[in-house]
Amino acid sequence: MNKSFVFLCGLVAACSAGCDTEHTAEQSLWTSLASVKIDAESGRTSAVEVPLDNLRRAIRVSAIPQGCLRVSSATSITDEQLIANSAAPNDNIWRTTTLHQVGLFVLEGAASELTHISFEAVACDASTTGILPTDVSIESRLSEELSHPGLRLRLVLSSAMSTELDTELLAQLIGFELELDITVTAVETIADKDLIMQNQTDFSPMGDLLASLPTKTADTIDVIIGPCLLQQTSFGQQRLAGLTPRIPGGAGPADAVFIARTNCDFEHSSPGSETAIARLAAHEIGHYLGLAHPEELNGSEDDLPSTNNNNLMNRIPLSANATGLTAEQRERILAHPFVIDL
Repeated sequence: MNKSFVFLCGLVAACSAGCDTEHTAEQSLWTSLASVKIDAESGRTSAVEVPLDNLRRAIRVSAIPQGCLRVSSATSITDEQLIANSAAPNDNIWRTTTLHQVGLFVLEGAASELTHISFEAVACDASTTGILPTDVSIESRLSEELSHPGLRLRLVLSSAMSTELDTELLAQLIGFELELDITVTAVETIADKDLIMQNQTDFSPMGDLLASLPTKTADTIDVIIGPCLLQQTSFGQQRLAGLTPRIPGGAGPADAVFIARTNCDFEHSSPGSETAIARLAAHEIGHYLGLAHPEELNGSEDDLPSTNNNNLMNRIPLSANATGLTAEQRERILAHPFVIDL
């Protein structure tokens, strides 16, 4: 396993004139590919051509003026249909997830030779009766291959966590788990307040929290650590150890990873060790970079043939055997455009 290095940078101050420069730099990484209408009758767009390239490819897709989208068709250079059933992701060669307002798609693996893609407007959840999007904007990004792959993280800690955790050690442990170099761009502190979702697709508490933070640098992943995560279900409130709103991350109103302190069932107890918190954080960052659980409770499996439960993405990440990544998993995370040379 590669040794990971951590660089602690100065804290980010409240947004100043420099924020506009950072925003402009971030936008320049993406180039407009197409803007297409959603056909009112079929609810779908026409196919958009995606140019092939030997560099790492990603596309960022926006629902306009708002709403949710999913991939309705995708074709490779050999005319292979990568989407057999848009409503059943696990039936497809290329597994994609619904995007809320904005979403990022990494063109690797089955999608590495994608040449054409189309989208359909969908309700954001079963209870949604809002207006569906009418247009789709698609941007493209090319990234060079990596020689020293790493991540930029902004650590956002609840008050209880900020006084207990050694952030430098935490970042080292996260890097060790992911086999990536880590730069910490800032450490922010937030109030100890539970994040309560009303259903599986209610990410508004997360989006509100992120909106309250200072502007971050481009390609930085927010890692929120500390708030207890609660999801309302028909059986009452369910506690979550961690949450990544969309796989992969990189765009959207709640674009971050969220890790609950390991003792949410016990008020006023210590928040947990750096080792446990780092394992949970690395697991959620793995989701953000495109990795699924190798096997779910219902027996469904991910799309990587060589994976099993003996790695970091085990659905119970604090299991003794939940360490390391397979070669296929590592190849997938290195394709994400937020993995950069450090």
